[in-house]
Amino acid sequence: MMRRPYMITEHGDLVENAVISKDTAIGLGTRIYAYTTIEENVTIGHHCIIGSNVFIGAGSRIDDRTRIPHGAFICRNAKIGKRVFIGPLAILTDDKYPRAGNKHYKAEPPTLEDGCSIGAGAIILPGVVIGEDAMVGAGAVVTCNVASSTTVVKVPAVPLPHLPYRQIGKAKK
Repeated sequence: MMRRPYMITEHGDLVENAVISKDTAIGLGTRIYAYTTIEENVTIGHHCIIGSNVFIGAGSRIDDRTRIPHGAFICRNAKIGKRVFIGPLAILTDDKYPRAGNKHYKAEPPTLEDGCSIGAGAIILPGVVIGEDAMVGAGAVVTCNVASSTTVVKVPAVPLPHLPYRQIGKAKK
């Protein structure tokens, strides 16, 4: 890993104290903030925002216009689509049976498809696929796949009844 406390792309910038592996590919216009760690072989698309204290594991791919605010943990080899929002302190895990020194460790990183949104403090368990335009509520623990355009909440996460997009956030009369 190496420190790069200077502009890294034509229109993006990097503040001091981020630690970025020298073989990381970072797209134009992407901003990376302080105390973030990015491991080797990570690809980050164009116009992304990676907040402070974010950890991105080796081999992960983050597509264009994705936003990852403060304190998120992205496990190794995670696949994150375009226009994804990952809330502060959200966690993506890859180990179904975590044990120190586990000889049988098998990485199963989650996949976040285009346009999905992960609420603050949500936990996405290993191997889970969050479908296109799906939403995960703050603090939810997602134990199984989430279908496209579905909203899940609670622990463990369960789907909310389907609402047309234009009705989400409107008060009941």
